[in-house]
Amino acid sequence: MFGLFRRKDPNKDRNDAVRAELAARGDDGTAPRLVRHHVRPTGAGQTNATVVREYLAMNGLEVGAGLGEALIATERREVASDAFDTRTARLAHAMQEWHWSYDGWDSAEDAGETP
Repeated sequence: MFGLFRRKDPNKDRNDAVRAELAARGDDGTAPRLVRHHVRPTGAGQTNATVVREYLAMNGLEVGAGLGEALIATERREVASDAFDTRTARLAHAMQEWHWSYDGWDSAEDAGETP
């Protein structure tokens, strides 16, 4: 009964959509792979990119440049667990607090391959 009143989690929904694409290719998301998280500034009042870079690095991500002012933060991990959903939710929350946008993630490789 209480499940009827549970708020939808857009972060988990977004993760589930990417995992569904992986599953369509026979990948259950449990094997470690290179994951790219995409973040970008949203406009006025945004936190300096240096602060965002430092936050991402302190959380074990390697940070590189994306298009324009966007950043791409990478890590090697699985994408099927609740821990991964928690990770992306925390990234999204931090970015929102700093007037940045967490635009989701993708996998740069099939599971098990090395870059």
